[in-house]
Amino acid sequence: MAEIKSTLDIIMEKTKGLTMTEEEKAAMRDKELTERSQGLLQKYLDGAISMGKLKEEWSDLGKEQENAQAILTRICMEGIDPETDNGPLLAVLDQVAGTDTGPVGKALERAMADLKASRSKSLEEIRRALAERGISGSAIRPNLNADPQWKEVSSQVRERLHAALLSLVRE
Repeated sequence: MAEIKSTLDIIMEKTKGLTMTEEEKAAMRDKELTERSQGLLQKYLDGAISMGKLKEEWSDLGKEQENAQAILTRICMEGIDPETDNGPLLAVLDQVAGTDTGPVGKALERAMADLKASRSKSLEEIRRALAERGISGSAIRPNLNADPQWKEVSSQVRERLHAALLSLVRE
């Protein structure tokens, strides 16, 4: 009588002679570190763990901590947004990743100033366009989020900020 093989048995037979190269092993370690770093950061940002707990779990990485610091720095830099509260991300950069947040703060301030100036200009343009159509008054509140030009300007400011932040990581 023939024995029925499980899926696992079939997979094990087919992969019996396969081995991973050093590059594949390093890529797998980087992927695992990235996922673990993202998970820890998200828990902290969601308020599920405190900064102390984050530091504690971070120290559990041991010898992988140095590689993970670069990954965590990159993840935090990518998460910075000039229109949100970046305090928690800056705290992680400073206290866990060991990154000098001075240049990061300056780049963020420039982006915020650019957005503020662009916001004022865009609001004025929308008001002017509405006035030309006969819509005006103190109750008029232009909706920037619905304006395609504002979305483009906002996106460009974010892209410039992230390019500046990633250049800081490479230095």
